Amino acid sequence: MEQKEWDRLAENYHEEVISPFYGDVENPLFDELKKIKNRKNKLVAEFGCGLFYLGETLSKQFKEVYAFDFSPAMVKRAKEKNKSCKNTKIGVKDIRKMRYNNKFDIIISVNSIIMPSYNDIDKSFRNIHNALKKKGIVLMILPSMESVIYNGSLILHKQLEKFNESTAKRTAKVKFENKKYDFFNGYYTDGSERQKFYYKHEVLLFLKKAGFKDIEISKVKYPWGKNISDYEDFPCEEKLWDWFVKARK
Repeated sequence: MEQKEWDRLAENYHEEVISPFYGDVENPLFDELKKIKNRKNKLVAEFGCGLFYLGETLSKQFKEVYAFDFSPAMVKRAKEKNKSCKNTKIGVKDIRKMRYNNKFDIIISVNSIIMPSYNDIDKSFRNIHNALKKKGIVLMILPSMESVIYNGSLILHKQLEKFNESTAKRTAKVKFENKKYDFFNGYYTDGSERQKFYYKHEVLLFLKKAGFKDIEISKVKYPWGKNISDYEDFPCEEKLWDWFVKARK
């Protein structure tokens, strides 16, 4: 999605965006932040901060905090939400165009690299790498395509309990919104909005191309139900997930 779409979402964020900071989510990010030594002497930034839910948490733990987003409406709300954080600077910047060299000890990016252009994705990963100090750490959350496919499989098997195979496949595709997905390239398209989802092997490829090492990939797990937006509910099955990434420059 582009700037005007995020500007629109700024006023109704939780109605349309699944957030790893909202509701009963198993998010490894907070534990990883606690593991960082000498935090009070370090500079941290969030690239693509949205409403900047991490503002207060980061402000208390780090020396200086920076937060950027390319949506002026998001930045306005982020500043209002974090006005009490005195060591925090929030501004309008596009992750694809940022030019920092060896500035930050830690960079966070939460579901912000979702643009459909592979060239833009490459630029974003490389800009994060360039902005980190030597041995700096990136902590990322990225949408998982495997999770989407898993949800589709659950829908299909539920339909197989009700109908013959032919009918079950047809109804499952409708419920799953199969026509909106490009599984080869990892895209979801709804009207004019197009979003990137990542296969695990893609996450590794982009990170390695950008120059990252010591890459660790785990999961951010979401509860079933209304906090998973329009996904069909399977509360007795394994939770849906995004990818959580920790890597070093």
